[in-house]
Amino acid sequence: MRSLIVVLFTKLVFISTTSAAGNHKQTNLNDTSGSEDCMKNAYRLLDEAFLFMQKHYYRKDLIQWDTLIATARQRLCYSNSCEDAYETITWCIHQLNEPHSFLMSASKAAIYNADTCFLKQKPSITELAGEIKGEMLDAGVAYITVPWVSTTDSMACLWVADSIQQVIARLDNRSVKNWIIDLRKNTGGNCWPMLAGIGPLLGEGVCGYFVNDGERIPITYSNGAAMQGKHIRCRVSSSGYQLRQGRKNIIVLTGRRTSSSGEIIALAFKGKEGVYFYGEPTAGYTTANATYTLSDNSMLVLTVCREADRTGRICDGRIMPDEIIANELHGDPVRDAALMYLVTVNK
Repeated sequence: MRSLIVVLFTKLVFISTTSAAGNHKQTNLNDTSGSEDCMKNAYRLLDEAFLFMQKHYYRKDLIQWDTLIATARQRLCYSNSCEDAYETITWCIHQLNEPHSFLMSASKAAIYNADTCFLKQKPSITELAGEIKGEMLDAGVAYITVPWVSTTDSMACLWVADSIQQVIARLDNRSVKNWIIDLRKNTGGNCWPMLAGIGPLLGEGVCGYFVNDGERIPITYSNGAAMQGKHIRCRVSSSGYQLRQGRKNIIVLTGRRTSSSGEIIALAFKGKEGVYFYGEPTAGYTTANATYTLSDNSMLVLTVCREADRTGRICDGRIMPDEIIANELHGDPVRDAALMYLVTVNK
C-alpha cells in the first residue's frame, strides 16, 4: 500500500513512504547465528532496494539495470561481511550519479518516522527542528527564520507550524512594512510544517510543483494548510493567520547550507511579486525524494522527481540569489545588505 507523503531531507525526500517488509520476518543483518541466513538477508535487502530504484527513480530509463544489478550482486558475493549490503546499496546509488539519494540507517529512520516501537526515548523538539527566531529590525522590517525539521511526528510538525505562524502574528503590526526570511541554516527535512508555518507570507494558492514524466503536482498553501495536490500534509491547529493589509516586500536569505526542503521553501517564494533573494547560491538539491522502508527498517531515500517554482519553471541545481553576498565569520553582511535595501525602498 502506498501513501503520498512529501518529506524533504538534508538530502531531500518526496511523495511516499512504502514498506518492503510485508508480512515476512524482519531482516536482521546483525544476526550472525548462521552466515548463510545472514547473506540471504543481505541479498534480500539489495533486491528490495533495486525493486524501488527500478520502479521509482526519476531517471530510471537512462540506467543499464541488468549490468548494475549483476555487478552489485557480485560485489556482495565477494564481500567479507553480510553487513556489506549497506555499502553495496550505497555504491549502487553512487552509480546512478545521484547525489540526492541515500540510505538511512534503521536507528535514524526510527527517529525521523517517530517509530516508538524502536525508540527507547522520545527525542526532544530541539533534536527534531532548528531554531525559530523572530525580531523587529530597523524601519519597520520584520525578520524570521524558518528551521530545518527532521521528523514526520505529527505533534512535532504541528508545533513547528504553529510556532512559525505565532512569530509572524507577533511581529505583524501596523509599523511592519517589509520582511526578511532567513533560510541560511535550513538544511532540510520535512517541508510541510515549514510551508504551513510560513504560509501567511507565501500567500494563498499554488507556490510550486513536483514534476515527473510530464505530470505536475501542485504545492499549495491555503488557510493554514500546506497541500500536495488535493491532500493536506500539515496544517496549523487553528485558522491560518492573515497578514495585515498592504503590499510588503520580502527578501529571502539563502546560503550554501540552504538545502532540500530549505530549497523548496526558497522556490515557493520564487516568482512572487516583491520578493528578492540575497546571499549565496543554495546547495543544489532541488529534486524531490521518496522514502522506502526496507525489511530491516532502514530507509531508502530515492530521488523521484524534479521541482518547479510557482510559475512552473523547473529548477535545475542551485537557486541563485538576485544579489550574491558572501557570509563572513564576523558580522552578518547578508542580513545587513537586505535591511539596507528595504530601508531604502521605504523612503
